[in-house]
Amino acid sequence: METVQRFKSGAELYKGTTEPNPQDPQFINNPDGILNETDGREMDPEIYQKDIDERITRIRPMATPVDQISRFAAVQHASSFEVRYYAVGTRPVMTRLVSAVAESANATSVALEVADPDMFTLDDTIRVVGIKAVKDYRGASYDQSAATTPDLCLCVCGKTSEGQPIVYAVNGKEINRQNIGLPAIPVGTTLIRMGKSCGELDVQTGRFSSLPTSELQYCQNFMAQIEQSTLDKIAKKEVNWGFTDLEEDSIYDMRLAMENSFLFGDMNMVKHSTKDGMAQWFTKGIWWQAGKDLVVGSRNSNNVAVITDNDLVDLSKDLFIGTGIGNKRKVLLCGSDFLATLSKISSDKFRLKDTVEVWNLKFKSWETDFGEILAMHDELFDMNGMSECAFALDPEFLTKKTHLSWSRNILDLKKAGVRNTDAVVIQEISCLYLRYASAHARLRLQPAE
Repeated sequence: METVQRFKSGAELYKGTTEPNPQDPQFINNPDGILNETDGREMDPEIYQKDIDERITRIRPMATPVDQISRFAAVQHASSFEVRYYAVGTRPVMTRLVSAVAESANATSVALEVADPDMFTLDDTIRVVGIKAVKDYRGASYDQSAATTPDLCLCVCGKTSEGQPIVYAVNGKEINRQNIGLPAIPVGTTLIRMGKSCGELDVQTGRFSSLPTSELQYCQNFMAQIEQSTLDKIAKKEVNWGFTDLEEDSIYDMRLAMENSFLFGDMNMVKHSTKDGMAQWFTKGIWWQAGKDLVVGSRNSNNVAVITDNDLVDLSKDLFIGTGIGNKRKVLLCGSDFLATLSKISSDKFRLKDTVEVWNLKFKSWETDFGEILAMHDELFDMNGMSECAFALDPEFLTKKTHLSWSRNILDLKKAGVRNTDAVVIQEISCLYLRYASAHARLRLQPAE
C-alpha cells in the first residue's frame, strides 16, 4: 500500500509559467529545484500527515471511532514523548451548604461553610435556593406562601481564615433597622453565585484570577511489522491475496489495538531489563480522563435495566449542563447492553431515529432539549467486559498529539542478511487527551441488585 505522497518536480510546478524565482520558498535551500520530503515537511508539515490519514481513515472506521475522530481533528506536533497541556475552566456558579446555619439573633454577618469556598470573592451576591426572603426593601414582611416571594439573597462581606465566605442578608431579618439578619438555612441548601454589588465609592472589589491547570500525558510508540516471504510472494494462489492485503489487515489490527490504549490505557514510563533499560512510554486512556461519572436508568421487578423518558431527560441535562464551556453535540460510544437499553425506548420524542454520518462514522442521532447526542455501538466496550457502559465524548475538546506521525518504513532484510522477505514497519508515536474534563462523562447502567 503506497502511503507516501510525492511532490511534483520544480519543472512540473512551474510548467507554463515564467522562470522560477530563486527566492520562492519552494526553492530555498534547494538550488537544484528538486523538492524532497525534508523540504516539503518544512514548508507544510501537515501535507504528508493529511495524505496518510485520508488513507488510514478508510480502513474499517466503525471499529475504531475514537482514533477515527482524532484523525479528523487538528493534529498537533509533540516535541517529545512527554506532553504537557493546559486548560482554563470557568469559575463555578453553584455550590452547597455543608453545615446548617442557625437563625441570626443580633449578628449582622455570619460565616458559611460551603463545599467550594473558592468560587466566592468580596461583594459577590448569592441566591439561597428554596429559602424565602423575610422582608422587602421597605421593611414589609413577605408572604412565605406566595409564589412571587423571592429567594433569600446574601452578600459576601469577608472571608474566614479558612477561606469560607462571611455574608449578610439582603432581604432577611431586621437587625439594626436593616434587613441583614439570616434566617435558619438547612445543610445541603444550594447556593448560586450572582453578580457583585459594590459600594458607591468603591474603586476595587474582590479579585478573581484564572490560571490554566496543567496535566501530563505520554505519547506511546505504536508499531506493526508486516512480512511476506519471497517464495510466498511468487507462489500461485487461488485467492488474490498479496502484500497490500497483508498491510491493510495489519493497519486495521494496529488501529484496533491503539483504540484500546487510547480508551483504557494507563500512563507510565518503564525501563525494563528486557529492553536493556530502554524507556518505554505508555499513554493514558481518555476513559480515565473524563470528569463525570453518571449512573443511568433503573431496574424493573425482573432486575432488567430500564431507561425511561424521565431518565433520558436527566441524562441529557447531566451531559450538557455544568460543563462550563461544553458544546451542544456529544458523541456517545456504547456497549451493546447500554445501547440496547436505549433502543428499547418507545417514546416518539426520545427514540433514536435519524442516521447521521460524520467522520466517516454512522451514528443514531438523538435530539434533546439540551443538545444533540450521536450514539453508536463500540465493540471494544463489549470486549473489555463493559457492555453496560458508555462514554460521552465532546469531540471539540479531543486533542491528538503526534511525536512521530503515521509512517511506513521499508526494511531491506534481504540485503541485511536477516530473512528472505519483503518487510514494512508501520509506526506512529502519539497520544490523545481531553481538554475540559467536565465536558466528558463515564456512563453506566444502574447496577443489578
